[in-house]
Amino acid sequence: MTPTTTTTDLLRIDELEIAFQERGALTNRPVRGITLAVAAREVVGIVGETGCGKSLTGLAVLGLLPKGAVPSGRVLIDGVEQPFDGRGTARGDAVSIVFQNPGTAFNPVFTLGRQMRDVVERHRRVDGRPLGRAAARAHIVHYLEQVGLPDPERVYRSYPHELSGGMLQRAMIAMALVCEPKLLILDEPTTALDVTIAKQILELILSLRDRFGFGVLLITHNLGVVREVCDRIAVLYAGRVVEAGPTDAVLRAPAHPYTRGLLGALPARHRPGQPLDAIRGAVPGNLLGLSGCSFRDRCPIAVEACATVDPGLDPVAPLHEAACILATGVERSGS
Repeated sequence: MTPTTTTTDLLRIDELEIAFQERGALTNRPVRGITLAVAAREVVGIVGETGCGKSLTGLAVLGLLPKGAVPSGRVLIDGVEQPFDGRGTARGDAVSIVFQNPGTAFNPVFTLGRQMRDVVERHRRVDGRPLGRAAARAHIVHYLEQVGLPDPERVYRSYPHELSGGMLQRAMIAMALVCEPKLLILDEPTTALDVTIAKQILELILSLRDRFGFGVLLITHNLGVVREVCDRIAVLYAGRVVEAGPTDAVLRAPAHPYTRGLLGALPARHRPGQPLDAIRGAVPGNLLGLSGCSFRDRCPIAVEACATVDPGLDPVAPLHEAACILATGVERSGS
């Protein structure tokens, strides 16, 4: 995705690459030049199979990359470039994250209130001084109430195992919001939830977005979720954006064979009893030394040129781009 620079961009990621090395030698390069942006009040979805680089991209924004990662490119939050070592001023203040599984994201030996209070006392200031314990508690209880938790005082005193999965997910959203961030990163926020609770969580996120005005970067493999909540979408494959644009445009007229394959696997697109379509093969496990189109071995319409041409994002419609020479008619040489 090649975003247009605007004064409302909360997040800009420019040509992000993440390699891994061991004993000084590169072992993999799972993120290979991702560019995207999120504006105020906008929900942007990153979608793709496991191994496409979605979660690594979110972790890079926060400076939470695992040991051995070698990042390059730029991450800007509110126009300020952030270091990849996690020492940026934005983490916890301007940007927060909701992790995949709230059951493992909370420490089981501390109450929710204690864990949330640590966040508030570290990041919230009044006249340059941290909030006192009573003020921090009142602030946290307010946000537990904002996310729709009944009896927020009891939740504040509870341990994680005393709450249901849906309540824990709401508590994690509250924990992400207590510092009133401008950008919220959601990493598969509904994976561990049943359909009814997942719908409630998504509606809650949109309601909170409208109320507080933050932007959202949603990381998911679920195109149904993307269709419901996202303004724009970036489809990732093998560490690159292969299609991007307004959600309605991309899902209504997908240009890249990978996007069409993902949509073809949705149960909603099939009659009861009809077998689901499937994309053959799997995402390449190691992306070092790839040449040509990385999807060509799984693509049902690949041609000989796909083995040598490295496709970049090119327009297929207004604001809609794809990285496929058959979709755009644009060829590039190189690897």
